[in-house]
Amino acid sequence: MTYKPGVCNFCGTGCGHNLRVENGSITGVFASPGHPVGKGRLCVRGWHIHELLGTKERILHPLVRRNGHFEKVPLSEALDLVADRLGGFAGSEAAFWASPRASNEDIYSLVKLARSVLGSNNISLLSDDGHREAVDVLGGSCGIPAMPGSLADIAKADFLLVAGADITRQNPIVGSDLHLAALQGADLVTIGARRTQIAELSRTHIQNKPGTIALVLAAMAKTLIEDGRAAREFADNRNSGFEAFAESLRGLNMPDIERLTGLSSDDIRGVALRLAGAKRAMAFFSSGISGLDRDTIAVLHNLFLLSGHAGREGCGINPITGICNIVGGYDMGAVHDLWPGYAPVGDAAAAERLKTVWEKAPTTTAGFEVNALLADPEKKLKALVVMDHDEDTGRFAERIRSLDFVVYTGAYANPFLESAHVVLPAASYVETDGTFTNTERRIQLSRAKAEAPPDALPAWRIFSEIAARRKQDWGFRSPENVMREIAKVVPAYSGVTYAKLEKDFGIQWQGAGAGTPAFAPISGAFQVPETSEEYPFLLLTGEANHFWHRNTIMRRTQIPMREYNALLLLYPNGFVEIAEEDAKRLGLRERTPVSLTSAEGALTSFTRISKALKPGAAYVPYFLHETIARLLPSAWGSSSRGEDAAVPIRIEKV
Repeated sequence: MTYKPGVCNFCGTGCGHNLRVENGSITGVFASPGHPVGKGRLCVRGWHIHELLGTKERILHPLVRRNGHFEKVPLSEALDLVADRLGGFAGSEAAFWASPRASNEDIYSLVKLARSVLGSNNISLLSDDGHREAVDVLGGSCGIPAMPGSLADIAKADFLLVAGADITRQNPIVGSDLHLAALQGADLVTIGARRTQIAELSRTHIQNKPGTIALVLAAMAKTLIEDGRAAREFADNRNSGFEAFAESLRGLNMPDIERLTGLSSDDIRGVALRLAGAKRAMAFFSSGISGLDRDTIAVLHNLFLLSGHAGREGCGINPITGICNIVGGYDMGAVHDLWPGYAPVGDAAAAERLKTVWEKAPTTTAGFEVNALLADPEKKLKALVVMDHDEDTGRFAERIRSLDFVVYTGAYANPFLESAHVVLPAASYVETDGTFTNTERRIQLSRAKAEAPPDALPAWRIFSEIAARRKQDWGFRSPENVMREIAKVVPAYSGVTYAKLEKDFGIQWQGAGAGTPAFAPISGAFQVPETSEEYPFLLLTGEANHFWHRNTIMRRTQIPMREYNALLLLYPNGFVEIAEEDAKRLGLRERTPVSLTSAEGALTSFTRISKALKPGAAYVPYFLHETIARLLPSAWGSSSRGEDAAVPIRIEKV
């Protein structure tokens, strides 16, 4: 029996752990005491990762669908078939879904296959859209398209703001750091319509009406400008964008803000002045499905710039990623309009760099997000390659089943296999070397700890084999080879080697374009959802720590799954939380069957009376994802707008 060090593969925090290896199997996990992120801690998910890795639901053999049924075939035959079929499609007819849980080496190899071998820029990360909003705002205004600060800076800040997310549930170790900082004297403030655990731990909870976070932040910014508290180095700089931002706030007036947000101007002003008076201030928000939309992120950034807390060490706004390698996925260019290293598709210098390294020019034909291709039946999508995930398959299941050719490569069986024509077994992340980049841009090396099944190859090797069958030998013989090439084409990874990564707990890449920050453009619309006589409630959606994402991962664990099942016994169709005052008014008790009706659809659920909500607000967790789909069948855009999206509904006793 031995313990081997590695990196947790769940959320984007990137905690270190030691996995117990017995007879070639992972049988236990222990937190890494010296790790700079986890500091000897793991969350409820991380403590059960060995149960996931020990699941019997492995994909052990290559499968090819013939006459409606899967047949086991030799690996070489499956790879030949995939290479031959994919080569028969035009680049515009094929799309590629990369996994945000895969290593940088695996994602990079898929990106290279799509762009240099098969001529397609139709590539996306199989995750929520929220992180792209943060990439655009921070990349455009700070030069760093990711979290500019470090998690270690939390302990040095004297003002900490959490916007929206219940970070104690989504990234529990980051939530723990915020709580510890508050205990040591930091001023912790949470803005959100629901009294979450992090709100309970905060000195101040600004409990706004649903859908008004951007308006609250804008009101704080307007207060600082009118009180003359704007940082002069930015306010006096004509190129900073200050005038345009100030102009976008000019039409706001406090009586309207108070009515729409449900907050008093004194409360808003008080927090704004505490922010302005802080020496070091940081803000945190989720960049996943429960994240913020672009305008809200931009206003948050501008508020921190205005108060003098952007572009300085230990300050700034920080997107916290929900899946372990979302940042790395963007770094590798798993985005339809960005090449590796965040260069726009078509950028001449980047094209030349890629051509030199790849020995073939990347395609410059415009690509599309995979979601957009699947959502539009007019798009001539015919082939889809999916990597190790099944998020969103329910939403597009019919469309995916109609495609001419679908390839799935992954380590574990899941519902997506039913849509695939060919299945290629992949090594799990503990069966191969690979690097992962956490939310604070820390590139960490995770070494192999167990042997993969005989027919399972690392994903980078699968994509290399397909490329070789299309007459392109990349020369990759190990994941370290892949990293050497990544270091040549991704500027932020220049100089990164496995030898350097092994010396410490990873390397944080720096933004090459970082400089003086500027104000981010905003729409200035500040539209907020409002109730009506027909729809008197505003519905929020969110998640819980035992029910991570669609639960396709956590259902393979024991204690988290026990908690999940216990909740399902009480609420088999999910639940809707409402305030006690609303329950009394409607004559509802705990677990009363109710119907929820929006302008888009309806569902039946059970009431759960909660002190976390103010009257007029309702909350549905999306651990039963299909509940949201039933309620909002044509309004997925509303829920995907993030934590602050709110939908007017009515609630009636059944």
